[in-house]
Amino acid sequence: MDGARTSENGSSQRIRPRVVLAILVGLIVVASLGYVALRNRGVEIPANVVDSTDRASVLLRRDDATSRKQAIERLRSIAIENPGYVDVQAELAVALTLNLSDVQADAERLRLRGDAIARGLEAAAKMRVLADQVARRTSLQQEQEATTRDMASLRVTTATLRKELDVQLAQLSKAPESEPPSAAAARLKARALHASVLAAPDSLALAERLRNVESAPYPWSTLARAEYALVAGSPPESLQAVAKDLEALRQADSTLLRAYLLGARVALKLKDTAAARSLLDDAVALNPNHQAAARLIAQIDADAASP
Repeated sequence: MDGARTSENGSSQRIRPRVVLAILVGLIVVASLGYVALRNRGVEIPANVVDSTDRASVLLRRDDATSRKQAIERLRSIAIENPGYVDVQAELAVALTLNLSDVQADAERLRLRGDAIARGLEAAAKMRVLADQVARRTSLQQEQEATTRDMASLRVTTATLRKELDVQLAQLSKAPESEPPSAAAARLKARALHASVLAAPDSLALAERLRNVESAPYPWSTLARAEYALVAGSPPESLQAVAKDLEALRQADSTLLRAYLLGARVALKLKDTAAARSLLDDAVALNPNHQAAARLIAQIDADAASP
């Protein structure tokens, strides 16, 4: 009996380390599986979050400042709650980039208006009737002062927007080795549009890459190329090609109002005021709250009334 107990104890002592080792290995495996499950759960976005993001994206299609502000507020809230959701982070960057584009367009509009005022002041100085000269000069000087104030305000707004965009795009700069196609496309869309608005050297390359992952009518790659053409000072033949692409996009998707605004701006670059005015009228008809279109209409009318 004593021999049997001794043999049993020895056997138990030999088995126990194996059991402990097996338990440890099991815990490690379970922990690893648990980590993977948690990591995967982090990228599995609930359907209601995806739906909220899509509804915010629909607001961006209206292209007016109020709708975009609402979209940005919703997207920012979703992004804070879902920091790993690439699609919403990218869409927020797109919305902020559209704001930056509009501010830059306003700055260009004010610059052109300032040039027109300067010409008007020069013409007023040559008036023969002193009373008319004084009245015209006073009116133009007041408008010039207002334009200068607006330009200064836009410079501050531009600097703020660029800083905010830098922070947002930093979250999209480090792509994983593999990710869902939708996330990769969203990341590329944000990068391409942002690069185009800043006329970055890789703008056209990014726009072409975006076109390769988009479906017809290639909306955002078309808009990205248009943004670049307007900022980079493209030659008339390039602007005409962009105008044709925007026309095709409008025919295929009449609810993406950005195509109307950019088409009008391209037409103005090509000195086709009638075409620009027609597109702006269409934009306002489709969305009466489209302030950017309304401002350009007012500018066209003001230029037409100037001597």
